[in-house]
Amino acid sequence: MLNNTVSTRQAVRDVIAKSLDKNRLSLKDVAVLINTNDPEMIEEIKEGAKKLKELVYGNRIVLFAPLYVGNYCMNDCQYCGFKLSNTLSKRKTLTKEELIADVTALEEQGQKRLILVYGEHKKYDPAFIAETVRTVYSVKKDNGEIRRVNINAAPMDIEGFRTVKESGIGTFQVFQENRKINFFSKKIKPTE
Repeated sequence: MLNNTVSTRQAVRDVIAKSLDKNRLSLKDVAVLINTNDPEMIEEIKEGAKKLKELVYGNRIVLFAPLYVGNYCMNDCQYCGFKLSNTLSKRKTLTKEELIADVTALEEQGQKRLILVYGEHKKYDPAFIAETVRTVYSVKKDNGEIRRVNINAAPMDIEGFRTVKESGIGTFQVFQENRKINFFSKKIKPTE
């Protein structure tokens, strides 16, 4: 669908209007935006995105603290410290007790929003991520509590996103980097 969708000026404007009405975009809608080559339409897309951001968030800055849950990774992204070929990195996944201790310390510092960071590894499947999110939300220190948990993890299938969404996440972000996937390489094997 992505490669076969034609972007006309009217189609682009219809998708922009749909997004500004805060309606969910379909894959075809996204394909219309991605396949736009007309510089004028690209500017309209950017302006629409700016308007939507202002509608949703207003003029504010949102801060969050990163909490690294685990750094095992099966990829070899060029500039990432988690990369598989970084043999000097000590690989670690927080235990539930360590996660609770870290969240408690962050709450004591007044943090209310976190982004949980995971390497791209089979250990960090949707069920594991959802469980860590539920654990974070369960931690209450005096008057402190985490109100929003965001996620930085590997892409998932639809069922995986559903599992993670049900745990109460705020946003889900994926970094797209220049990556070499070495999972089946004879030189570099994924760490367990």
